[in-house]
Amino acid sequence: MLNGWTFLIVTLFTYYLTCQCVSTWLIRSGEPVQQRTEFPFIALLMTDASMCTGSLVSSRAVLTAGHCVCGQTPIVRVSFLSLSEFDQRTINHRPLEIKVAPEYNPVCQLKRENKRITKSLGGYDMAIITLTNLVNLETGVKVISLAAELDIPIPESIAYMVGYGQDIRDPDPSGRYGGILKKGSATIMACRHKTFGDPICVKPGPNSKQIAGPGDSGGPLLLTPQGPIVGVASNGVFLPALADLCVEYSSVPRMLKFILPNI
Repeated sequence: MLNGWTFLIVTLFTYYLTCQCVSTWLIRSGEPVQQRTEFPFIALLMTDASMCTGSLVSSRAVLTAGHCVCGQTPIVRVSFLSLSEFDQRTINHRPLEIKVAPEYNPVCQLKRENKRITKSLGGYDMAIITLTNLVNLETGVKVISLAAELDIPIPESIAYMVGYGQDIRDPDPSGRYGGILKKGSATIMACRHKTFGDPICVKPGPNSKQIAGPGDSGGPLLLTPQGPIVGVASNGVFLPALADLCVEYSSVPRMLKFILPNI
């Protein structure tokens, strides 16, 4: 029964992270980003039905979560310097090629076929989007650095998150105006559940049933507000001992063998 309940929570949490009515709980403790250039490496990833967050890790490569690119609707737009889903002052690019971490491919294939996923591979949930053109770094867009093995945060340390998610003040119940860029911080914890791929786990927030930090799937976990990037937001896992959820982030240092050849 517990395994089935855990699977249900993970499935629902992943769905809420990627649909356009997303992640009120994730951005609860965050605050809206006011300046377009505060996080110049952040990318808004749009399909015809969903949105995710990504990070520019080279002049033509965006790092995001694997499940963000494995749905039945493709990424059609990658926007930089965007404060919200409907911000018109953005720098837009189109995806040329998408590569998913090999270990995550089995889950990716199931998602594309709309089949049941029996386990979450949060530690491997990573993808690289190659853009059709190089990003002009003279426009204010910047590349964020990648964390190394020694940078992996220890439990009780503070990390920072940025991402697009539903604003709890949005009066529209459909969440159409909810893609707002927010920032926040959270505390690292030791993973207390069975994991795949050695993800980084983030503690639940102080309020029951709420997560500590902001952001959508694919958003970065940062050692400082300006990097380096140490993790990529994957999914939530229900922890019975805490009666709450924690968030798994795929670890950038542990996935460098996949990342570096593809950027």
